Amino acid sequence: MPKKKAAQQRKRRRSPPWGKLLGGKPIERHAFIRDEKVDLGDDLAQRTRYFRMIRLLHHYGIVAPIPIHPVPGLVDISWSCWYQLALALASEQDESLKIIDGLPRGKTAARWRGLEGAELVRSVDLIRRTRPKRSIRWCLRIVQEKLYPDSYGRMPLDQLVVRYHEAKRHHRSTKRERNNERAS
Repeated sequence: MPKKKAAQQRKRRRSPPWGKLLGGKPIERHAFIRDEKVDLGDDLAQRTRYFRMIRLLHHYGIVAPIPIHPVPGLVDISWSCWYQLALALASEQDESLKIIDGLPRGKTAARWRGLEGAELVRSVDLIRRTRPKRSIRWCLRIVQEKLYPDSYGRMPLDQLVVRYHEAKRHHRSTKRERNNERAS
């Protein structure tokens, strides 16, 4: 088997000098909830990137008066050209400073471990609080037919029950959920 030339091989991106300080994932401009594209706004993405740059300042121990995120007309933006230069240099090193358009999630696993799964578990819990003697299948049928017919109406009830238990198992095992259960 012939060896590939160096030019044909995919170059592996080196990790940034500050490691995983900024999370390692790019900032998404859109989120997908139940397969619907939700625009988070460009301002939120810019502010997130700005706060990540401030984390870099603290990482390198640079002490300087840090102006708030520039709002036109409210803040002196004379420092903006230096910020843009630093941002361009840091963005070449780290993907987590880039703003991208988010892609729809995969079909099942990640979807039920994310916001959609948490929302399904909360909906069923809410119905079970109002009608404690009803089964989970009955509650899921109500969610499927009345609350979210566009999202879950096409899915067979047996499959929705399985996905509910997957989501419940995942969300009950997360640290945030355990802390919420202790507080209540």
